[in-house]
Amino acid sequence: MPVVGEPSRFAVEYDLDADHGGVWMFGRFCYWCGGTRVGDFELGTSLRDVLFQLEGLARDRRLRASRRFSTMPATNVFRLINGALFGAADLNNASVAEEEQWARHNIFPPVDVFDSWKGFLIEDEQTGRLIVAHAPYLDVTELSLKAGEVDAVLDAVRNALNEIYERELSEPTTEKGSGTPQAR
Repeated sequence: MPVVGEPSRFAVEYDLDADHGGVWMFGRFCYWCGGTRVGDFELGTSLRDVLFQLEGLARDRRLRASRRFSTMPATNVFRLINGALFGAADLNNASVAEEEQWARHNIFPPVDVFDSWKGFLIEDEQTGRLIVAHAPYLDVTELSLKAGEVDAVLDAVRNALNEIYERELSEPTTEKGSGTPQAR
């Protein structure tokens, strides 16, 4: 099982199933944050879907600075962003969230393994604050990281998953479940 990054800080662990369904790339995926596995690794997911979501997250690289959140306590940051992005915000916060593009701070791909987890990254030129919580989101954890550390790990994983995806695209089409090439 590849682990990219440093699990005691921030890392990604993934594993491609032996019978991974070709381009669907069924497997397992999670983050490691401060030595804790984050995500339901055993549940499994489509690593292809994860890849596509990581491509979206890459667009926000170096755009996660925020004066509003830079000195705010982690619990307050979590509650504000979570409320604005996931439905518990008042109209004023929702407007500010849209104007300031708070969604760029969300670094958890919207895939089933993260259904009960949320995490937001606030960065400036020197430091990153990764703020993570598990449902019911009462205990909020903050990790201090180097600027760019999370994106470097996510980029490496995205590149590795993309190589698998490209390889699967070039393989002959197989009949569902049989593993044997289908006649064209």
